[in-house]
Order: sequence, then structure tokens, then C-alpha cells
Amino acid sequence: MGTCFTNATLVQLDPPMVQQGNLHVVDGKIVAVGDITPEQGDEMIDCGGAVLMPGLVNGHTHLYSALAAGMPAPPKTPTNFFEILKYVWWRLDLAHDVESIRTSGVVGALAALRCGTTTLIDHHASPNAIEGSLSDLEGGIAQAGCRGVLCYEATDRNHKNEALRGLDENERFVVLCKKRNNGRFAGMVGAHASFTLNEKSLAACVSFAKELQVGIHIHVAEDGCDEAMTQAGYGQTLFDRFKEHGLLDHPDTIFAHGTHLSDADIQAINERDTITMAHNTNSNMNNAVGYAPVARFDRPPMLGTDGIGADMWREARTAQFKSHDGDIPLPFGRPLAMIGESARYASKALGVKLGVLEPGAEADLVLTKYTPATPLSADNLAGHLIYAMGPEFVSDVMIGGDWKLRGGEVVSCDEAEVRGKSVEVSRALHERMGEIPCE
Repeated sequence: MGTCFTNATLVQLDPPMVQQGNLHVVDGKIVAVGDITPEQGDEMIDCGGAVLMPGLVNGHTHLYSALAAGMPAPPKTPTNFFEILKYVWWRLDLAHDVESIRTSGVVGALAALRCGTTTLIDHHASPNAIEGSLSDLEGGIAQAGCRGVLCYEATDRNHKNEALRGLDENERFVVLCKKRNNGRFAGMVGAHASFTLNEKSLAACVSFAKELQVGIHIHVAEDGCDEAMTQAGYGQTLFDRFKEHGLLDHPDTIFAHGTHLSDADIQAINERDTITMAHNTNSNMNNAVGYAPVARFDRPPMLGTDGIGADMWREARTAQFKSHDGDIPLPFGRPLAMIGESARYASKALGVKLGVLEPGAEADLVLTKYTPATPLSADNLAGHLIYAMGPEFVSDVMIGGDWKLRGGEVVSCDEAEVRGKSVEVSRALHERMGEIPCE
């Protein structure tokens, strides 16, 4: 039994496409667009002219922060980005245990679901609960019904052999996902940032990724401290160090942030097709680290939230508006291509086709209540996305042909039960966090 969507405004963000018509889903995939032939037993959905579109993909997030709201203020007030990491986020990730990791996964994925996001490219950290953590996180995400491309951030900042343990966790999860090969979850090799990885660990990140034939997901130049501390600790510029270790030319690598890249760094990225940037405007503003020069990249970067919420609509809007503060504003509508880049990356990692409305693509679909009040076409789609559309219009979400949200209500799990339990889990998480000193 399939699902037939009729009388829909079919919208695809990248490449932009708008057409009135129908769409047919069978066995979790789109089988026809436009003229469709319903089969006996198909569910019939009259969209009433509302927008039906592919599920969104979050290109860089940290679900371990999904329970951060209301966490205790740090004993010391941070005065710069490095202190924000030390006093806030590194204390939060140290406090995580198995239960809070899984709960973060489901709570974060439910928030994404309500915003029409169906796939999450996540960068995880839980230094006191490394082994098995990616499966714990997957369990939470799967409870909500979303897809995920996951990695554990290798780092040397806390414990002896911490980076190697993180890499072992990445390897375990990558092998597991490749064995299942079900298009739901995939693994990568994660790395925190250059300045928290010693020479042996950074080399191991690249070696593991080559052996496993997966990409590397790493924070790059989020703040000036990454460059400064890399030069102080290793006597090299950030990109010279990456080049020496082969990171610049490793395929399918994600560089998150890039707010403090030099002209030479940007040129090095533009000369390669191995690196995908991930832009996180709201997080960069929150941490006061500056604005990434995204208009100077030849390829559009992916768009992510960096764990600051789950709203990709807001992220697209802010990416467009904030660019006006830079030397080169983004061409109007560029966030559509950025959202498309996230879908293309996730498609390759998962081995499925996401982000498009065409036969053979996964039936990851968002039915909205957005019935355009002004003309809508491929030419003016960006104006609707940035100025009018938003998560408030998300009504129903289907992933792999199965409903996860219907009429604004979660059907993939008992959301009330999840949130009730989450209060107690997060309370314990915050108490553990409060016991960790600022050093």
C-alpha cells in the first residue's frame, strides 16, 4: 500500500522547482510525480494546494546539547570563545551518560521533526561515556524516526588515550552501519578541532578515515584561537598542518564553521572538491566568533545549526540577512543551494537520494499548511522561503514512506512520555555538570 498526494504545490529547493500536481509513494520511495495512477488500498491525501516538499537536512549539529536549556550558569563568566568551550560546552559533554545521550537524541530529533528536518548530520561528544555512544545516540534519533550521519569527536583534551577511544567508537559505528546498509544511519570519523588534537591523533583521524573509506567531520577556524593555538603548539598554520597530514585532500571532509579563514585558506578550499564547508550563522552569532565569508566559497556550504535549536528555516533566513554585515553579501536565495548541499552530502553518505521530488528518491516528505497568498514559482521561491515560510506551517512529516508527524502530532513515539522522562534525565545531567569545576 502506498500514499498518493493530490492537489499539491510541489516544491523542491535545489534545484528550485515549483509545480502543481500529484505525487505517488510506494515502498518508501517516490515512484511518480505529476500524472499518477493510484493503486488499490493507497492512502489518498488531498493537499488542498498546500506546499509538499522534501524533508530538510541539518548539515552540522550537536544533539548532545539538546538538553542544554536551563542548564546551570558556569561558575566563571566566559570572556572569550575558548572559555565558552571550557566553562560551558566541555562541562556539559563531560556530564553525559548513556541515558542522557539517548534522551538528547530523541528530544533533539523530535525538535527537528517538528521543523520539517528529517536527516541530521551530527558531531557527538561524551568523554565519560565514549564506547557505544553513537549507538546510544542513534537509538534516540531512531525513536523519533529521523535519519542520521553520525561521528564521535576525537580529542586529546581530557583523558589519556581519549582520541584513540573516540576513533575506535567511530570505527565500530561505521562498520556497523556499512554492514546494515539500510540508508537510515551512516558513520564518519569525527575530530574536535586541530588545537585539541596532538600529532599522533590527527594522523590517526586521517588514517582511520582512509581505511574505512568515509569522510572526516572537524571544526575548522570557528574562532581565531584554532589558528593561534595550532601555531603555538605545533609551529604550523592550521592549513599547513592539515596539508601535511593529508586532511585537505581526503574526500568527503566536512569543515564546520570557517569563520576565521585566511584568503589563502579559502583559495585552498576552492581549489579542491574534497571539502564541504558547514555554515552555522546563529551559533556563530551566539558565540560572538564573527561571520564566515560564505559568499567567497565557489561551492555553496552546507547549512547547519551547530546544536543551537533545530530550525533550518530560521538558519536559512539568518544566513541571508547576516551576510549583509560581511564584505560580500550572499546572492539572494543562496541558502536554497546551501540546504541542497546538505541533502547532497547526506545522500552520498547514506546511499540514498534525498532533497528532491523525483522517482527513485526517498519518500522523506514534509506536508505543510502553507498555501501561497502570492504567486509562487521557481524564480521567486527564495522570497517565499526566506520571508514567508517557516516551521509553523509544518503539519505532516513522512520518512521513508512512514508517517512520523500527522496533523502536528508525533506518531513515531509517545512524545509526552519522552518529554516527561527527559525532565528527570536533564535534571540529573545538569546536577552532574554543576559538580564539574571550571579549570
